[in-house]
Amino acid sequence: MDDLRSKAKAFYNALDFERPINFGLDELLGNDEAKPAGLYIEGIHGEAGSGDLIVELADQIDFSVSAGAYLFTGNRGTGKTTELMRLAKTLDGLGCEVFYVDLYRYLALTQRIEVTDFLISVLGALSEKVSERFGVEVGGASFFTRAWRFLQAEVKFDGASLPAGPLQLKAALQHTPSFKEALQASTRGHVQVLVEQAREFVLEVVELVRAKRGEPEKKVVLIVDSVERLRGVGSAEDIHDVFQSAERLFSSDADLLRFTGMSVVYTVPPYLQALAGGLGSLYAGGRIYALPSVHVYECCPGQGETPQPSDAGIQNMLKIVARRYPWHDQLFTEAQLRRVAQSSGGDLRDFFRMLRLAVVGAARSGLPAADAVIEGAEDAVRRDMLPIADNDRDWLCRIEHEHRPGLPSLDQLPNFARLQQGKYVLHYRNGEDWYAVHPLLREELGLA
Repeated sequence: MDDLRSKAKAFYNALDFERPINFGLDELLGNDEAKPAGLYIEGIHGEAGSGDLIVELADQIDFSVSAGAYLFTGNRGTGKTTELMRLAKTLDGLGCEVFYVDLYRYLALTQRIEVTDFLISVLGALSEKVSERFGVEVGGASFFTRAWRFLQAEVKFDGASLPAGPLQLKAALQHTPSFKEALQASTRGHVQVLVEQAREFVLEVVELVRAKRGEPEKKVVLIVDSVERLRGVGSAEDIHDVFQSAERLFSSDADLLRFTGMSVVYTVPPYLQALAGGLGSLYAGGRIYALPSVHVYECCPGQGETPQPSDAGIQNMLKIVARRYPWHDQLFTEAQLRRVAQSSGGDLRDFFRMLRLAVVGAARSGLPAADAVIEGAEDAVRRDMLPIADNDRDWLCRIEHEHRPGLPSLDQLPNFARLQQGKYVLHYRNGEDWYAVHPLLREELGLA
């Protein structure tokens, strides 16, 4: 019994999806927060006939003489942060100085977002990363300090008070919703001044990096992660407000997110891909770099057709398990692993989650796992997506029939975002972008 339990524990912890792979870049993501590069499966997101998304993005940054802003997206569960680490590794190999910021640790992402709080948080985080790497403050003062001084001298707050100092400002942006709202309201007439200060600060960062490295032409790149987590909570009005603020920030305010001398890769919510007018055309690279789910289906089916399983895609998911726990056949049969891979729809987080649920159940009932344990794990993940409202049912069935978002109007974009964020709908790219409902919902929707 002890041996069985120890095997189950080892398997369970090998499938820890909260820690991405950092490819040895410990200064971006410490070993205690990351998994080693040896666990990575090459081509896991392979796009048949269309190359490597990360290599393409790295080439765009490397080839461009001038700095630019780039958009990158992917749902939680696609392995996005691991791929961003691979981007950082590739750029590092091309001679770039790369900084990485997890915005989730600096800014509340369940409220509306505006350019002022966004820039203060992003550049405040950057100033901390630069200071950690080189042991000096850029220009003698962090961006949180500069922003706090600016707010103290130039901005009058209504209904709230400015935090006592730069550290308190940093904390308030993440933890005090009322202050964030007051900051947005009070700085709408001061946006251009703050943007100019941000641009001056970035130039100082670039000068410092080049001086410290002794390379006057060295490219500097900032990767801003976790912005795709931006989502509203509470009333439908609040949820729509957050989605619309994201649209406004990355479309109307796109010019304010570019900096001379430093390229920036911003993660964005996946639903922004559905915006009319080509949001990607406003950014360097001319597109949104979207990380799809693992290709567990062969290709985009025709209208009304069911996606056909891809043996190569499913095998890639099984390779992940084998790389992390080579003795997996003592716990699950290959048929069971293939079933879970198919049931996940290629969502790596759901794949790991179901296997972890299953191995805990099997540790109680006995190994190797019975099929009933797999069914229980599938049911547990499915329950998180139930019940489904009638209007959502109709829309999901239409998406599955057409394999397109099926937006009746852009006013429905927040609702499509909700379906994507809840994983009711998964995104694929096999030569073209297409969508399918989560496999665990097919029977519930009468599609099985």
